[in-house]
Amino acid sequence: MRRNSHPKAVNALLIVDVQYDFIDGSLALKNCPSQHQGEQVIPMINKLLKDIHFDVVVYTQDWHTHDHISFFDNLHLRAHLLAKDSKQAHELNVFDTAIFLLDDPRPLRVEQILWPAHCIQHTHGAELHKDLNIIKPTKTRKIINLLKGYDSNIDSYSAFWDNMKIRETELHSKLKAHNVSQVFIVGIATDVCVYFTALHALENGYKTYLIQDACRGVDETNINLRLDELKGRHCSVIQTADVKDLI
Repeated sequence: MRRNSHPKAVNALLIVDVQYDFIDGSLALKNCPSQHQGEQVIPMINKLLKDIHFDVVVYTQDWHTHDHISFFDNLHLRAHLLAKDSKQAHELNVFDTAIFLLDDPRPLRVEQILWPAHCIQHTHGAELHKDLNIIKPTKTRKIINLLKGYDSNIDSYSAFWDNMKIRETELHSKLKAHNVSQVFIVGIATDVCVYFTALHALENGYKTYLIQDACRGVDETNINLRLDELKGRHCSVIQTADVKDLI
């Protein structure tokens, strides 16, 4: 008699950008409209790592060059590349969106939020927070460390793609190599890097869970809009207490 058998899900925890600059540095969430305390994600994530065996754990980091396009302080480097329908350099402020026309190598129209300088390569602000548990690989658990946003002309919110979807990171190929079928996403910021990572995880066919109480974001209104959009795309927005029953 044939028994119905379902392959066991292979689970990955994606820990997005739990870095000093988003917690108490130049782009700290507590200074953003949400006034979220970014460090509050750390005990939630550490508990998940302690209590639940994920087959793959991914740590991502923004890893920007000092001349990165996303930094307001670098606007003068590309002011001559602003599109005619963009606000011009003298009109732009921090957190405004600039529109650049680049050749990279083909012509690109890049809409870029201008952030305070943050997560510059090899600086303290770019490091993962010391209180975050950095676990080691074992025979049954793989670890992936992913740096993103290191192209000076194109930002990369998502752990899967740059913002223009020109260059794919190695994450999808590595997850597939480990036969991952479900991803659980935590970290910073809910409405930016976490959102885009979840969006692309869905596009890549993963069963995708965003663990809401283990994320913090920039703007409450935008967070709610992003979560509603993800739910509409069949992302499950859950709490840490729900995870054990899904593994």
